[in-house]
Amino acid sequence: MLTEVFDVVVVGGGPVGLAAAYEVGKTGASVIVLEQNNFFNQAGSSNDLARMFRTMYTEDFMADLAKDAMKLWDKLEKDSGSSLRWMSGLLNFGDKNFGGDSLEGTLMGPVLNLERLGMSYQELTAKEIEERYPFKNLPPKWIGLFAPDNGVINVQLLLRSLLSLAKDYGAEAKQHTRVERIIPSTTDKTIWEPRRSSLPLAPTSTHVLRPSFGVSLDLDIWEMVASYFNTNPGPNGTIFPSMWFQFAPNKHRRSQLFYGFPTVPWGPPNVTRIAVDAATRRIKDPSERLTNVVNPADIRDTQEFIKKHVVGVDATVPAFTLSCSQTNVFDNMFVLDYLPKEYLAGGAEKSVVVFTAGWAMNFVPLLGKALAEMALDGKSDYARKEFEITRKDKKGKGIIKRVVPGKRGGHSMMMEELDVDDEVEGESAFTYEEQASGSSIRGCQNVGL
Repeated sequence: MLTEVFDVVVVGGGPVGLAAAYEVGKTGASVIVLEQNNFFNQAGSSNDLARMFRTMYTEDFMADLAKDAMKLWDKLEKDSGSSLRWMSGLLNFGDKNFGGDSLEGTLMGPVLNLERLGMSYQELTAKEIEERYPFKNLPPKWIGLFAPDNGVINVQLLLRSLLSLAKDYGAEAKQHTRVERIIPSTTDKTIWEPRRSSLPLAPTSTHVLRPSFGVSLDLDIWEMVASYFNTNPGPNGTIFPSMWFQFAPNKHRRSQLFYGFPTVPWGPPNVTRIAVDAATRRIKDPSERLTNVVNPADIRDTQEFIKKHVVGVDATVPAFTLSCSQTNVFDNMFVLDYLPKEYLAGGAEKSVVVFTAGWAMNFVPLLGKALAEMALDGKSDYARKEFEITRKDKKGKGIIKRVVPGKRGGHSMMMEELDVDDEVEGESAFTYEEQASGSSIRGCQNVGL
């Protein structure tokens, strides 16, 4: 049994967790990252070849963070000695009057922020879009916004670079190490002891919070489905010069928000990723994710879109299809905050940092820096009020839910969830299995979940 004490323990070895370990390591503090599966796995939200790096945001504070993220991406690329993004730009196009309630804001909303931040963009007509991109049958009144300060993230190179750099700066990393719960040390309440088993189980963002603190988070997790389709090879082949996103109203109660990527240099030739920016199947916990099938309705929507609006792409059968988990809360923003002291079971205030939810790949270096600052310094300018874990929706419903024991039908003990404002009589009593034989204990002053 190991009894090392680390300044920071990071639970979860996805891109944000690895970025946090990298940033902590750069300060000289000791850090270990624990991943329940293997590193670079397909079980979470960071599989596939590409993600968008974008700066076009409707919300002022997100636009500001995106510009800050550009500088941190530049530093990360310099440190790694590799180009982690292909800055091909981004085309947003569609109905300029649609999008107020969409996940991506509005089509024209980013214009004020682009101008305020001194970032260039170009407005295009539907005809100009069809001349530059392989689209057809666009409504004549549709318009487009092209912004060059956007690009495609090389996800797999990013993950490997972050792990390598974190280790170079002294971080330790363990895969196939599932943290079951964390408890305050009996000798020092500023130290947490993670308890774990060496089983590569399905990921669940609340599996540590429930047994450790008696809370869970009210999550809306989308099983996002994406497909790659074959494109016409040259001569006169099909080329998408950049990423793109279409804003359009729903049709027959099905989303018409579609997006696509160009054929990336680090991927297979003559294929393009096109998908609907929605999910038919939505779950509350990642353990409910379907691991052996994808939703056919989402693929069918994309095929119909391609047939109607895309030139030179074969929609008959996808070249290959994948899914990933997109975690949301009620406002589709991040949860980036300390777990409030009242839930820490006697542990030190500001000792557990929680990050989840939101469309995060764009902000990986910034989020890593934020988590490192919060863990080591007790604050970060990036931990904005819009990301507080205690925020509530318009109806007063919060993100944190207390978990209390209860019986159903007089049978086995079950976990029931209540809003944190609900009254609970008596104290909760939980029992847990003892630590697995041969597993190690890690203590830390700050824990990032």
